[in-house]
Amino acid sequence: MSNNAVLTLSLVWLILSSVTTAKAAVLPQPEPRIIYLASLEWPPFTGQELPHLGRTAVLVERIFNQMGYQVVIDFLPWSRAVKQTTGRDPQYLAYFPEYPLQHDELKLSGCIGYSHVGLAEHSAAPLQISSSADLQHYRLGVVQDYVNTIAIDQMIRDRRLNVETSLTDKQNLLRLAYQRLDAAVIDYDVMQHLLSTEDELKPFKKLLQFNIAEYELKTLHMAVNIHHPDASLLVEFDRHLSQLALQSLSSAELPKQPLDLCQPGLKH
Repeated sequence: MSNNAVLTLSLVWLILSSVTTAKAAVLPQPEPRIIYLASLEWPPFTGQELPHLGRTAVLVERIFNQMGYQVVIDFLPWSRAVKQTTGRDPQYLAYFPEYPLQHDELKLSGCIGYSHVGLAEHSAAPLQISSSADLQHYRLGVVQDYVNTIAIDQMIRDRRLNVETSLTDKQNLLRLAYQRLDAAVIDYDVMQHLLSTEDELKPFKKLLQFNIAEYELKTLHMAVNIHHPDASLLVEFDRHLSQLALQSLSSAELPKQPLDLCQPGLKH
């Protein structure tokens, strides 16, 4: 083979290599798969300023990551989070955390945590109750659009309770601290978190207490809109959730992670 032929072949090879390399360099990367969820400020379960966005949020995000999805969580007022996740054209696949409910457009995930819903009271004037019926003698604080215990919600519907509505749990605890309320419906962990972290409430940490005689244990879930294009992901989500729960029972490391895997125990 002549030198000219060798030179020609070498040039052709270099050109082809350059074209191949250029094509490889410009190959489009797959678009990241993103799931949009709605939640609320409800520390320690969920919150923008919490580590990992809260112990319930980190569990939900971890499962979707295992499924190959990135998660974007928008923190909204509760009523808005629910509204924008319902309907035929929802903005979000799901919102969380939600208590058990019956809704034509929503399907609940498996359990992603527990909530102990009960009554905060003032230590200087503890509630004297033997049953829920005794609550009608007290002024109770509730949060707008929040679910309370089954008994309390039924009594509210029957207009048998003297209730005052606030926008947040913090507002109710402050009103209770100044004895403008006799009790406030609240989750136990939320109450402890607020008393420990909110400057306005810290002075009352030893004055406010949780009435352990009158509380309801509720499971927490992700509420998925069945009309959303990605609604079918709920099946895979629940499968990963079950696997993670099983791993937590056998792994010495997993419980150390900031996860909320349905641990129902109430700390006294």
